[in-house]
This record gives sequence, structure tokens and C-alpha cells, in this order.
Amino acid sequence: MTGIEWYQSWWQDVPLLISETNVIYRKQIAKGLSDKITATKKKIISERGWEPCAHLIEKNFIQILEELKYFYVPRGWLPGPCFVFPQRDLTGAFTRAQTRPLYQVVYNTEEGESTAKYCVAGCKKDEFNGPIWLGNDPRTLQMIVELGWVIVVEGPFDLLACRLLCPDTPFLCSMTKNIGERHEDYLRMMGVTRIFLMYDNETPKAGKDVGAGNLSMWKIQKRIKWCQIDVILSPAEDASACLKSPVKARLLKSRILSAVPVSATHE
Repeated sequence: MTGIEWYQSWWQDVPLLISETNVIYRKQIAKGLSDKITATKKKIISERGWEPCAHLIEKNFIQILEELKYFYVPRGWLPGPCFVFPQRDLTGAFTRAQTRPLYQVVYNTEEGESTAKYCVAGCKKDEFNGPIWLGNDPRTLQMIVELGWVIVVEGPFDLLACRLLCPDTPFLCSMTKNIGERHEDYLRMMGVTRIFLMYDNETPKAGKDVGAGNLSMWKIQKRIKWCQIDVILSPAEDASACLKSPVKARLLKSRILSAVPVSATHE
């Protein structure tokens, strides 16, 4: 699929994409097939290689998916097969979404063709009501207000991995290696006094001494002065990759819970 086709298609109406996907799953249920949450869970575990850690994350999976509103659009019905990560605005509406198509979306640039791993659906960034987050569900926001701190991760699967391992710890995902001014204002209004950053712990590129994620965290630490900024390093290249190994998954959980204030619920 071309980028032009992606951004001119009907699924740019995110509420319509959600409702039409629900119709598909109601038909599947009538045929004795999986419901939306179950199908999404199975597909994520398979695509992300999380099978070795299924026993560590099974307990919380359904609840966390329902809170995050992530869903899988099945093969055979465009824009599927793809994962959809709806973004909740200040009114609670889902007018925008990050998506992960399980096929190539090709763009023509001055340098030639390029492909995108993630694609946006819905309204433009500057038309979105509020800062763009994943994970800003009511339960998480209540935890942030009560605790006064939050852990910010980079990608949608990182957010899911962290919340599966530590369901009573507040995580948000900015979907970038940065925290913008609107993100900062949002956190300040909730009384946040401490931010923990856990961006991708990538291997440095040739000629570089530090990976892009670690460099971004260092820059944010230097820039933001209104609250304390701390860094948590993922045991693997990112939090999602940690769930490919029980050893790394347990190490990730340990690093998170040992870094945050003791007021968090340590399960």
C-alpha cells in the first residue's frame, strides 16, 4: 500500500474504524471465533515473540488491553492486518490513533521509496484536543495524581509490556523520544514532581558513543528544570523486547519497582 492510499482511506475516521472493527468481531463471535480482546492478545503475543513470558503477563492482560483500548484488525479486511492504538483526547474521545500495519506502507521521497513501521490515522497533531499520549486512561491518571510521579516510555508495545508486568504503576507513552511543551503542561497540572524516563536502550550507531534513546533522555534531563527527571535503563533494547525472555522480564520489573518511590504498589 502507498502512503497516499493509507492517508486517503476511510479508516482515517478513527471512531468509524473502531465501530466497524467491532462489527467484524461480532460476526466472528457468532461463528464461534475469538472476540476482539482475545484475538488482540493472541496476535500481540505471537507478533512480539512474548510466548516465553506468557505465564508472567497472563493475569493482567485482558484488563490492561481494555484500559488501553488497543485492538487488532484482522487479515482480509483493510486496514488489516494491523494493530491500532487509539489516542484519548482531553474529552475522552478517540479522534486519532497510532497504528502498526503488518505489511509495508510505501512512501515516495526525494531520496526514493521508504517504508514506515507505524502510521497515523485520524486528525492532525495540531487539531488534536490536548497532548498526544497513550495510556491516559482514568485509572492511570488517578494514580499519577495520587503519587505525583509517572514513568514515560517510548512506544505502544513498551507501554503494554510495562503495564503487564507492573499494573499498579503509572506509565504513559509519548510515542516519541521527547516530551513536548503540551506534555509538560499536562503533567504539571496533575501535580507531577518527578518523571522517570525509559526510552529505547539502543546500541549506538556507527561513530556514536550513545544510542538515540539514551541521548534523548539525557537531553530532557538537562532541559526540564521544574521537576526531577530520572532514567530507568531497559535490560534489553526496549521494554517490549524484555518479554522475549523471562530473565529479562523479571529484571525489567525489578528495575522499575526498585527505582520508583515506595508509595507504589509492589506486587
